Amino acid sequence: MTEQTAEPSAPIRVMALIHKALSAEAGRVQRIIEDYQEGDSLQNFRAAFNFWATALMYHADIEDRYMTLPLTDFEPARANESEHAQLGGLADGLVEYLNERDEEGLEHHVKAAAIALHEEQHHELLEKLEDVLDVLNGEIGRTRVIARTRRHLYGKVVALRICQDDHLESEEAFVLPEVEARLSLEEQQEIARHLLIDEDSEEPTWVLDWVAENVAPAERELLTTPKNGPAWLVSPAS
Repeated sequence: MTEQTAEPSAPIRVMALIHKALSAEAGRVQRIIEDYQEGDSLQNFRAAFNFWATALMYHADIEDRYMTLPLTDFEPARANESEHAQLGGLADGLVEYLNERDEEGLEHHVKAAAIALHEEQHHELLEKLEDVLDVLNGEIGRTRVIARTRRHLYGKVVALRICQDDHLESEEAFVLPEVEARLSLEEQQEIARHLLIDEDSEEPTWVLDWVAENVAPAERELLTTPKNGPAWLVSPAS
């Protein structure tokens, strides 16, 4: 992922800091299973994976509700099956496809495909998460790691981590520039607040606190000054 710093002029760029924290969390979970020896307890892995999964799914849910949905003027943002079929057959008729579209139309279509891919990747992330859970559920009642379990968990965790990082990179490259271009600063601020403040939680700042622990000191200062976040992040009602 690109190294970016959230700035007041682009509130949505706080997403890069959340991505950094998600990548760090994925690395921790992978290292836990890498270091496991046969007979070790599964407790540490379960706890670490559960937190990673919670953070990842919260992030994806907020993106879907508050970021992707507002791109309503971007017609194929919620691409239908025929659109996906067209994209799927693109390689077979690439020359014809390019000849039929002017440069502006092609750019619009590529951006639409990026938004559609963003949603597809969320579904893929959910599938990869469920793959890990399937292995853990198969080990209910077993408190110790056996070689087979470690092999299966390692493969599923690596697959999930790759899927996550691919998604985060494509989001930063294709989706965030569209959000910056199409949504106002106020709309971006609202998305950033939802991304970092879980209003339905008994501990609303758990995401903000977690991200702050996983970024560089200068980036942490942007998130924690003043109290509960910078002025462009805090809701006027706060």
